[in-house]
Amino acid sequence: MIINRYLFKEIALSFAATLLVLTLIIVGNTFVRLLADASTGELPADLVGSLLWFGSLKQLIRLVPVALLIGMMLAFSRLYRDSEMTALRAAGFAPRHFYRAIFSFVLPLSILLAALVIFVSPWLEQQNLDLRREINERPEAAGIPPGEFVTSGPKGNNYTVLAESIDPNHTVMERFFIRAQDGAKEILIWARSAVLFIDSASGERVLQIRDGYRYETDPAQGGMTVVKFGEHGIRIPLRDYNGGSNMGSIPSQELIQKTDLPSQAELQWRLGVILSTPILAMLAFPLSYTAPRQGRYSKIAIAILIYALYANALATVKSMIERGDFPPFPGLWPIHIAVLAISFWLLRKYYGKPA
Repeated sequence: MIINRYLFKEIALSFAATLLVLTLIIVGNTFVRLLADASTGELPADLVGSLLWFGSLKQLIRLVPVALLIGMMLAFSRLYRDSEMTALRAAGFAPRHFYRAIFSFVLPLSILLAALVIFVSPWLEQQNLDLRREINERPEAAGIPPGEFVTSGPKGNNYTVLAESIDPNHTVMERFFIRAQDGAKEILIWARSAVLFIDSASGERVLQIRDGYRYETDPAQGGMTVVKFGEHGIRIPLRDYNGGSNMGSIPSQELIQKTDLPSQAELQWRLGVILSTPILAMLAFPLSYTAPRQGRYSKIAIAILIYALYANALATVKSMIERGDFPPFPGLWPIHIAVLAISFWLLRKYYGKPA
């Protein structure tokens, strides 16, 4: 029991330190990218914190398996370097004793990760989508900064927009003006206010203009038409919007009930994130075997390479299932089995047949 607690502590500390370092790297990179978008006006500054929070939590969940692999490699490499593994094996410790200590830590971690992947991760993805949708519904995101004329479109089919001011909630444009050129026709609209929103049916941006006038000229027929309106809608695709939903935001309970290929691929992907934790724990122990006078970190590069191949294979097959190029069964399961097979092969190579 003393040895089990000692190994548990070593694994837990190395895992926590590795996860912290990887999290800081991810958060730092995400913050720099969001800050760059905010500085160019593509992202409202007041939403940087929320996007950073939800994005970092989503990435943190995905980092758990690789953090466990690297953390365990560091922990067992230190034991090899300090000859503690040699002493433990001389005292009669077999691989099954090490795995008993390993899975006393990995199993609770896997259960926690399962809860996060099944319930929390879809919620985080939906929150991130809602924030992105809010950004795209703001006038600034559509290229309408307050107090500036904005012109876009080719000659003969362009428009010019001006919003004198935008309310503190970043939704209502006050004293709004738009000039649109459609061939020979010219349309001028002035209104007291305008609201930009996303049409849920078509996914296009729509300007809802209120309390204004529409002036339309047609040189072919001559004259000008003037219309006073209380509410007027214009579709104005200033930028592409890839809104809506994606598979990552669908609750896991709904995925289980669906039979389409994208849903099955997403469900297997989530199960794969959960299963990769004990699978990589199985791999880490024999992979961390270090011969005398061998470098402490000699196997970590190999472990990262194996994880990269493992993750890329899962992502590739997932995409193939979504497109219908690979059957949902066996789906992602052969990849998990292959990594397990490598673990057992390394275990037999370095530690022989189980006693």
